[in-house]
Amino acid sequence: MKLRNLSLVVLLALAVAACADEKATGNVAGPLVGPRIIESQLALEVIDGAPAGITDIFALEEFVNLWIHWGGLEPPHEVEAVWWDPLDNNVSTTLDITEDAPEQVTVFTLELVQFSVTGRWEVEVYLDGVFMRSILFNVVSDL
Repeated sequence: MKLRNLSLVVLLALAVAACADEKATGNVAGPLVGPRIIESQLALEVIDGAPAGITDIFALEEFVNLWIHWGGLEPPHEVEAVWWDPLDNNVSTTLDITEDAPEQVTVFTLELVQFSVTGRWEVEVYLDGVFMRSILFNVVSDL
C-alpha cells in the first residue's frame, strides 16, 4: 500500500512539474503621455464616425476599415497604415492630421478585390514614422 501511495505521489509530482513550464509576467508601463491610440477596430463599415460590424474576418470583395481613436495629439501629424498580405506584399496610405484637437478619429480603408490573397493579413500603424500598433485579420474567399 505504501508503494502504491508513493507511486501516486511521484506521478502527481511529475504531472505538476510538466504543467509548470509556462511562465507569465506583468509590468506597469506608467502613465501614457503624448500622442497615442486610445482604441482601434477593424470593421465592415464606419457610420457617423463609429465602427460598425467589428470583425477580424473579411471576405473577398469587402472593405476592411481600420478605425483609430487618437488621444494626446498636438497637430500636425502624419499617420500611415501599411497593409501586409500573407505573401509580404504591402500597400500604404498616409493621412495628415492638421485639425487642432487633442482627440481625433482616422479611418483607413482597404478594398479587397476578387483576386486578393486569402490568409492572415496585418495592418501596421505609424505616427510620424514611429510604430504605434499592428492588427492581424483574416481574409477568406467566402463567408
